[in-house]
Amino acid sequence: MWSDILVTFGALGILLLGMDWLSKGLKTAAGPALMQFLQRWTTKPWQGLVFGTAATVAVQSSTVITITTIGFVNAGILSLQNAAFVIYGSNVGTSLTGWFVALIGLQFKIEVFALPLVGLGAMLKLFTKTVKKQGVGEALVGFGFFFLGLGFLKEGFNAVFLDIEFSALSQWGLWGILLGVALGTLLSVLMQASIAVIALVITAVSAGVLPLSLAAAFVIGANLGTTSTAIMSTLAATAQAKRLALLHVIFNVITGVVAVLLISPLLWLILQLQQALFHDPNPAISLALFHTLFNVLGVLLMWPLTARLVLFLNGRFRQHSPGQLRMLDTSSLSIPSVAIKSLVMETLHVGQLISQQALMLHADTPQASAGLNNIKQLQTELNSYLLKLGKSELSAAESKALNELIKNQMRLEMTIQLLPQLAKQLTSNATAFVPEQTLWQQLQQAHWPEDAAKVRSCYRDLMKQRQKIKEQLYLLVLTERVSTDNGGDQLLRIAELRRFNQQLTKAMLSLGALLTTTDGPTSQQEQEEHSHAS
Repeated sequence: MWSDILVTFGALGILLLGMDWLSKGLKTAAGPALMQFLQRWTTKPWQGLVFGTAATVAVQSSTVITITTIGFVNAGILSLQNAAFVIYGSNVGTSLTGWFVALIGLQFKIEVFALPLVGLGAMLKLFTKTVKKQGVGEALVGFGFFFLGLGFLKEGFNAVFLDIEFSALSQWGLWGILLGVALGTLLSVLMQASIAVIALVITAVSAGVLPLSLAAAFVIGANLGTTSTAIMSTLAATAQAKRLALLHVIFNVITGVVAVLLISPLLWLILQLQQALFHDPNPAISLALFHTLFNVLGVLLMWPLTARLVLFLNGRFRQHSPGQLRMLDTSSLSIPSVAIKSLVMETLHVGQLISQQALMLHADTPQASAGLNNIKQLQTELNSYLLKLGKSELSAAESKALNELIKNQMRLEMTIQLLPQLAKQLTSNATAFVPEQTLWQQLQQAHWPEDAAKVRSCYRDLMKQRQKIKEQLYLLVLTERVSTDNGGDQLLRIAELRRFNQQLTKAMLSLGALLTTTDGPTSQQEQEEHSHAS
């Protein structure tokens, strides 16, 4: 008895490990391509629905798709409305995985193809050098482990749980169903993989351990449990991430409530269809069909409501701390190319704040001091994300972009250190920064990369103007109207100002150029929505 329980426990571990490796491997292999495809093929609701479904089936994790989609929304790659349909599709994709388990995982001798997959995957993972091939290898190992775990689970259910009277719960009526939903939710939260819970429940119903009505309740709960990851990932996240997580919760709750209310009619309809077609209903297929039907029904219910729901959500979570990142959180790190785009946008925002701070140098107020502290806090957070991203597996292009980001981060750090020195110049000359006003305003208000040419032209004009001021200073020293020591002090102040303008402008221009290489520009509509929503 105890040995069978331990085998079942180990089988669950193999299944979860397989899910994790499969998900990570496919994400590594398809990361940048996934982002490019998402940008081009989610402009319409039905495209987002198809993408979310296909991506979840491919990656075998609705959690990964949800977190990745949050990262896309943060980076401005995807509008909130388009992201909503990707989330709907991820739920439908989870139900299709149930079909895969019911039709293949429980109908064939799994070891025949699972072990060769593990062997092939291990060879690719250990003996290939490219990141994509290693990702494919890891995915194959995970795929094999997933089905090995299923096989052992089926044996464990037959040996351990067959005599347990789970059917007693179904006699409690609605309370039994609600308890099943609660248990399914709890399992999904604990495992952090709704697909694993669904595979577990399908295996149990196939072995005759769970009655179909109670298994259906577990599946509804597993659907609800998927929202836990989205909620936890947004506890300290951006406003857009919180909006998408709330939308995910609303969709799953509405879908779950409808499924509970219609559980008996849907199961009756499914059994009638199976008897008419096969004369021998298969409970595993019935459960997979139930899961698909109530998710599709949820999509049909939410489709006409989504536009209004997005408008409602855009009015929520509008308050954020001045020292808080607006577009970057841990969800953005799920795909390095998305993280790089988000980092570029956040760093550009810091550059604009530094330009604004420079314009406020003459105002020695508490607000100016608080603004500088907020900038320093943002820089600290950006450095933390850069370190985390540096530990990820990056392509050559991503590594190059990361190096460029670090270089520009150091440039901005230099300008922050120069700000107090520039403020001291105003004590001796209240009009010291008049020539810089135009450039600083241009940097603060610029839209990147469209205004790059204007910024370059403005910077060149400033440098010419400052060169004339230096030449006038040389002439004043030469004619002894300014002493050499006083002239030296003025040259030093001009040099500090020149270094500030040079490093700030270089950083902003470089970041603007980098923005164009991070998988293409965002559509104008999505940029406006993202700017308004934030």
